Amino acid sequence: MPGLQSIADLTTQIRTTTGDIPPPLVGASSTVVNDSLYVFAGRTVSSRRMTNDLYVLDLKTYVWSRFIPPPDSEPAPKPRYFHSASVYEGKIIFFGGMGYSRTSSEGLCALDDVCWLDTTEMEWHYVESLPTLFNARPRYAHLSTISGNRLIIVGGQDLNNQYISEINVFDLETLQWVQVCPFDRQCGAYRSVSVSASSGCSVPLFGSRSWDQEMQTEVEGNPNLQRRQSILNKDDVLFRLSYTTPVTTNTENPVYIYSNYNFTDVKRELQLFCSPNSAPNRVQDHSTSMSGTVLPPGLRFPTGHILGHHMILAGTCLTPTSQMFQLWALNLANLVWTRIDSGAILSSGSWNRGILHENESRFLILGNRDRSLLDDYNHRQVNFDHLAVVDTEAFGIYIPPASTCAPIAQELGLSVLNDPVMADFEILSNDGEMYPVNSLVLSERWPHFRELMEKSLDNIEIQDEELKEKQEQDHRRLATICPTTRTMYFPESHSVTLAFLQFIYTDHLLTSEQHQPHILCQLLLLSDIYNLARLKELATHALHQMLTMSTASQIYETAALTGQIGLQVRALKVMISAKKMMQRGVNPSEFVSRREFNGSSRDDDVPDRSRMSMLDEAMIPSSPLPSGMTRANTVGPVPQQFLPSAHGPPMSPSMSARSPPPTPKASKSSTLTNLVSRNAQNKKIAENKKIAAKQYAAGGSMYFPFRG
Repeated sequence: MPGLQSIADLTTQIRTTTGDIPPPLVGASSTVVNDSLYVFAGRTVSSRRMTNDLYVLDLKTYVWSRFIPPPDSEPAPKPRYFHSASVYEGKIIFFGGMGYSRTSSEGLCALDDVCWLDTTEMEWHYVESLPTLFNARPRYAHLSTISGNRLIIVGGQDLNNQYISEINVFDLETLQWVQVCPFDRQCGAYRSVSVSASSGCSVPLFGSRSWDQEMQTEVEGNPNLQRRQSILNKDDVLFRLSYTTPVTTNTENPVYIYSNYNFTDVKRELQLFCSPNSAPNRVQDHSTSMSGTVLPPGLRFPTGHILGHHMILAGTCLTPTSQMFQLWALNLANLVWTRIDSGAILSSGSWNRGILHENESRFLILGNRDRSLLDDYNHRQVNFDHLAVVDTEAFGIYIPPASTCAPIAQELGLSVLNDPVMADFEILSNDGEMYPVNSLVLSERWPHFRELMEKSLDNIEIQDEELKEKQEQDHRRLATICPTTRTMYFPESHSVTLAFLQFIYTDHLLTSEQHQPHILCQLLLLSDIYNLARLKELATHALHQMLTMSTASQIYETAALTGQIGLQVRALKVMISAKKMMQRGVNPSEFVSRREFNGSSRDDDVPDRSRMSMLDEAMIPSSPLPSGMTRANTVGPVPQQFLPSAHGPPMSPSMSARSPPPTPKASKSSTLTNLVSRNAQNKKIAENKKIAAKQYAAGGSMYFPFRG
């Protein structure tokens, strides 16, 4: 990848779209539902005519298609532009905009209609609501968002270009306007965004009721990882990772309204419209609560989205010295701004509009990499030829895993694991620890264990004879399930074995054993080999919280082996920060306890021409197999990862040596190219390990190609 100049370039990729590409448009809406991007209406730049065309982009193939309603279905809504579009339960809710009028002398009118597109059936539906005192006035260039089962319409302008100072609430269940609230701010699509979370998060968001309650008991450290007292045993301390919660009609999600204006001397405002489901007229001003090392510049025609507990803000920055599309993130737990450095890709070309692909933790930016941003901005046009894809997980911004059961149920799972009365099977670790378990629980939660049990039951005599013969020859137990003794040898240390069993019994990571960085790395490796998607999601989330300068190298290697690119790039950023600190004469060990929660650093902008030692280290040779076992001929040598010591996660070899040998100089572009090449090698290594494990399992054996 010869174009790489910065580590930030690894977070952004450009995709060329094909198919029936929409023409350049002004004021069209763009919305993502599942894995499709919908572009509706707008005014064409070439003919200056408004349209009601609907285009759909498949986000897996990047192919555009134009949707034309069948003759026997409802027609598309009136042509319009600068309308709003919000997603609710697989439907796109459209409101207002500027359209054509048959009565106005100018031929234009502001619209006040509500309609929606069912993206499952691809059918249009229209609302005929009764006139009430709460009805929204006709408007265009307004803001909209969904909170619970309510559509929130904020601000906008009327046909005379006067700002409308009110917030209207539309009930999506009764299909009626139910609230109106005065709002003494001038908000519109040119300078403002309004957002509300589409999924809940256990991290208390600023201004929510849970945040007020949390402030009464001050939270220390990382809000994504908190200690809590055990419910069943008050002497035990457990961990609580942040998690995603489903949004219901009773969920009180505040609406965040952010505005920036006076672009020569930027003014920033943040209002919260709280509890739209129950308490009207609650607007709070938190403009002075925002902070950060650097603050966003004035962004024109911004878009906003909430992912996890961050609000992502994107828009066009035009100054005498810079014209480019920028991304920023506001941590909604403490209202601190950080910049999402997407590298040099967005510094050229015309990038016009950002949309969140929530399911994949990706931010999408529509544009054309060959056009001029300033020219297109002057025409207010959005291009659809190219798509820039930003991996937000590389900045620590993603959706946490969902909680599958209540804390009391998780602790009951631990109690069952600790109760030998419930056991009918035994797991033996490679250092001699025996764990009584229930085979039904393991079979239900661990598909590979179930497969081995079924194979061993079909070949009981053969398995027993093979085991006896091997034991006589080698005088040691092999990685084999023995149905008659109901024992399984698990070639991992007792700490990894226990942490793995605790996950199997609870479906969560909550104990102190599980929250050791080197244990989490092993759990992530096991999840990849045995296709345990839930464990992979939890271990990756936990490792994001464990990322420090002392753990970065180990987490980087593990993420590379398991294909967790976002975690890998974020760990690499921390490693590079440590490298630069060492070059400046600062000891990174002084910062070991400080976790880089957002994964971004302004130091990424500092040129670095030296070789990054961790990236060019040869992987250490594979450890020997247990005595009596040989590798299959079809599998080559399996390089071993950097392994944790008994005293904690290791430093890289170059950091642990007192006098490291000098390394040859290389350009950063060359080094990052080596990184991309190493990613491909690491994926091949992981595949080889999977093949090795499956081959040993074919005869009822289990070999994990990793040390404990």
